[in-house]
Formats: sequence, structure tokens, C-alpha cells
Amino acid sequence: MNNLAFAAVDVDDNSFHVCVIDPATKQSQYFQSKPTAKALIRKLNEQRPEGKDLKICYEATYLGYSLCRELRKARFDCEVIAPSLIPELPGKKVKTNRLDCKTLAEFYMKELLTSVHIPEKVDEADRDLIRSRKFLVETATSIKNHISSMCKRQGWNYREESQKKSYWTSHHMQWLEKKVNSVNESSAKISFKILLKQLRDTQDNIATYDSEIEHLANAQKYAAKVTALNCFRGIDTASALSLITELGDINRFSHPTKLASYAGLDIIEYSSGSKEKKFKITGNGNKFLRTTVIEACQFAMRPVLMSAAMKAQHLQATKQQSEIAKKCMERLHKKGTKLLYRGKHKNKIKAACAREMLCFIWESLKTAA
Repeated sequence: MNNLAFAAVDVDDNSFHVCVIDPATKQSQYFQSKPTAKALIRKLNEQRPEGKDLKICYEATYLGYSLCRELRKARFDCEVIAPSLIPELPGKKVKTNRLDCKTLAEFYMKELLTSVHIPEKVDEADRDLIRSRKFLVETATSIKNHISSMCKRQGWNYREESQKKSYWTSHHMQWLEKKVNSVNESSAKISFKILLKQLRDTQDNIATYDSEIEHLANAQKYAAKVTALNCFRGIDTASALSLITELGDINRFSHPTKLASYAGLDIIEYSSGSKEKKFKITGNGNKFLRTTVIEACQFAMRPVLMSAAMKAQHLQATKQQSEIAKKCMERLHKKGTKLLYRGKHKNKIKAACAREMLCFIWESLKTAA
């Protein structure tokens, strides 16, 4: 400790605000640098206390892990801090960049902060591939909703005219093209054509992502884990890779409850004395992980039935992985049905089932690690 000094960086678009604290003298110094890793490293070398090694931290932010990697290359000990786990000071009413970095440095010196896991650059690139696909899927959904709203304003009703129920099929797209060509207003026609072209381009890009994801799933580092997770109902190859890349090394979670907490699926509780009060899920963890596992539980309460495709997936996995997935289906069906009969809202049931499923995923990935 005598040879260490602690620094915290408050990251900003315009400048980096840094506070360095020497534990021996309890003195702190504040300075700013340009918002680049190179400028920050130069300033840190100039301002560090003589004969001291610096331990540096900053909150997880839009920069991701790039700044941390640059600082580590420059032989600095750097960590990225989880913002949601930073202690809050009661009565604190003033917030400035200078005060933020000073408070963060003091907490870091007293070991009151929680660092986040920093993945390898290759693993982060794989994770970004899955997240980018999810972004395009959400974009396509937004375009479809906008086109549907415009159709209603035009007075078009696909189901009444075609006697078909499903939207966005090839038949629906052909019907939409005919309707657009029959529009007299040039502004509406141009708007529809641009949106339809944007939708087709987005869908083509999603198909390209799907092809890359399928190729990635067959790589040696992911193949066994993807096979294990494909045994679960509601998890396809894209969902499996999303879970794997978001979790990283499963061995860093010593217990499944820690994994549930990492996903933000813990229950908020405020109990005191004889009163017990429980609220909604915290939602403080990894939102991509949480969203993926909740989406996988859309039909968790349905009876335990296995399709031919799922049976084929179970044959590819080990016996232990297959048994874990079957046990998960039975458990979720039992739990979901019980909560449904108790009058719980379906969204609450899905979140509860997602928390259970994560525990089984933890066990299954342990077998494939």
C-alpha cells in the first residue's frame, strides 16, 4: 500500500477529469487531459506521485474497454468499475466532474468498488456481432410497425381483403406492392417505396448476420457450448451465442444466484422486523443477457413436448446436458403453471422462469466448459 497511489478518471466527450490520491499523505491532486488515451497516459506520467505505482479506475461507459486496454499497454494497473454498484452518499446534492472523480478515487482507495470482467478483444468482437444483429432486428420491427400505421391511415386492411392472417409473408409483401402502385399521391407512394426498400435491405443484412453467426457457432471455442444450450426450449443458435458471448467464462460465477444477479433478475426486497416486502426485478445487470433469457421463456409454461428438431439437438448433446435441459422444461412448466393459477401476471411469470432457466444454463455450460 505504501508504494501505491490511486487514480480515478471521469470520462467525458470534451475532456478526461482525473483525481490522484496518495494514501500515505492523504493528499489529492486534480487535473484534466484531452479525451484520448495517449494524452491521458502522458498526463498520468507527469502527475503521478514520485516513486509510486498508480492503480487507475473509471466507470463503465461508452468507451467500453478500449481505454483500459491502452492504459494496461502503458503498464498501468487499470480496472473498469460497475456504475450501479458504486456506493451513494446520503445528502449529496452537488455533482460535478471534479467531485465525481475525487469520490470515485476515495472509494477505490478504500476498496469499496466492484470491477467488471474485461473480455478479450476477439470475444468482444464476437459479442458485438450478436448485438449488431439484434439492433437490426429491432430496426426491421420499427420499420414494419411504421408501414402498418401508414396502411391504417390509407384505410388498407390486408386481412379483410385477402382472408389471410399472417403479415409480412411473401403474399403480404406482394399485396403491399400492388397497393403502393395504386396510390395517387406521389408523396405517399415515395414514402412507401423508400420504407419497403429499407425493410428489404435490413432483412438482407440480417440474413448475412445469420450466416456469419452460424459459421461462428461451428468454431471450436463455441461448438460444444452451443450444442448444450440448443437443448433448451426457446434457445436457437443466435440466442445460444448471445448467452455465451455475454457470459464469457462461466467459471467466474461460483454459484447460479450470482449469475441471476449479473443478469439483473434479482428481486428487490425491503424487509424489516416482521414485515416482508418484495418488489420487481432489479434490472441492474446485463440487459442483453436478461432480454435473451426472458425471450426464451415466452412459452415456458406450456406442457413438456419435444419437436423432431429438438430431439435431434438432444441426440447431438451429451446425456448429462440432455437431462439438464429436460429437467429445466419440467421445472419451468410446473413453476409457470403454479404462478398462473395464483393469478400472477404473465410478464412476472416469464421473469421468474427466466431466473430459473439461467440456473440450469449455468449448470449446462459448466459441463461444456
